Amino acid sequence: MEEQLTKNKINQIQRPTLENKIKINSNLNQLVYVFFQLNRELFIEGKPFLDANTNDFVALICNNFVDKEGRKISPDTVRTILTPSKSDKRPKAHKRIDLDKML
Repeated sequence: MEEQLTKNKINQIQRPTLENKIKINSNLNQLVYVFFQLNRELFIEGKPFLDANTNDFVALICNNFVDKEGRKISPDTVRTILTPSKSDKRPKAHKRIDLDKML
């Protein structure tokens, strides 16, 4: 019985529900751009700050965040924002969260 309770707790941690996801109070593209920078623009010893593929970032964002209205985030939207050739989908310069200034 105790083993089953432990498994249930682990499953709750691994599978966030809509109620316990982190709410983004900014535009979605601002948050996604932070991950874009950490993967494609910020490097430590020649390696990305966060080293993962696009699908990993899509899953991370969609499984752990909801938009400012509390709605699920579309994986296709996140994937589009993360696409290097889709710079028009990322925030305009004055709305970007610039990690270079923070680090």
